Amino acid sequence: MKRTYKYILLAIALMAVYGCKDTDHPYVGYIIIQRAVIEASGGSATITADTDISEPIRIIAIDEAGAEWCSVSVSGKNITVTVAQANPSRENFRTATVTVRCGYRVLEFTVLQKFEGQRYLEYDWTLWSATGSDVQASDGGGYPSLFKDDRTNFWHSQYSPALTEPLPHQIVVDMKKELSVAMVRIGRRYYAANGNNYPTVKTMEIYASIDDENYTRVGGFTFSLPWTAPDGTVINGNSPLIPPYEEVTLTEKTTARYIKLLITETNNTTGACQVSYFKAYEPL
Repeated sequence: MKRTYKYILLAIALMAVYGCKDTDHPYVGYIIIQRAVIEASGGSATITADTDISEPIRIIAIDEAGAEWCSVSVSGKNITVTVAQANPSRENFRTATVTVRCGYRVLEFTVLQKFEGQRYLEYDWTLWSATGSDVQASDGGGYPSLFKDDRTNFWHSQYSPALTEPLPHQIVVDMKKELSVAMVRIGRRYYAANGNNYPTVKTMEIYASIDDENYTRVGGFTFSLPWTAPDGTVINGNSPLIPPYEEVTLTEKTTARYIKLLITETNNTTGACQVSYFKAYEPL
């Protein structure tokens, strides 16, 4: 009898130790809340939480700065954000972080108030990378330079050794995940000694892909020399009057992970060109 009792105690102890693995947590449901976007003039926006949790959503906190200009209320799964004030900045959006609880789930979502006229929001390019048909990595910094705001760093097409066929040049940007893209900016090289911007790229075609195999053309631009600046000056080469970047609104909002930049013409006879950065923007 004593031996049987010992076996029972041992079995209970083993169940306590091995019966619940780290991965065997009880299911507590999910909740997803999208970003709330408010117009520059103020107003309200209602977003609906995607959740399978039946318990009510409760507001835990709004970050200190955000609490000064926005308020949040909840009705069922609907979350309403109200901003009574216009955004005082005409150049910068502002954000607040809201923390909520639903059942055992605690998560944060963002409130964004636009600045006047804002239509797009720049994606974070921290983890992006690029490859391409050719590069002069020793001049400008190569592909990593495409993801820096400093336009004195740039991708430069290969010139040593010279290419047998200098055109077209191809750059493929990997944004690491599928994103909704509505606009891109293509930066031009900047030379700090004299303030010149380099308009070496004449024609660029822009393509989008999910799998890096099947691409669809979604935009492009042509910037030809000579070019007449807004003040009437005719520009035939590098100049501070050349715009620092080319802004391209895509033909339609596009879901893509890969963006291909195909340079088919340059504003010189050598086919050499530079691109200082690539930025992609989501629609707001």
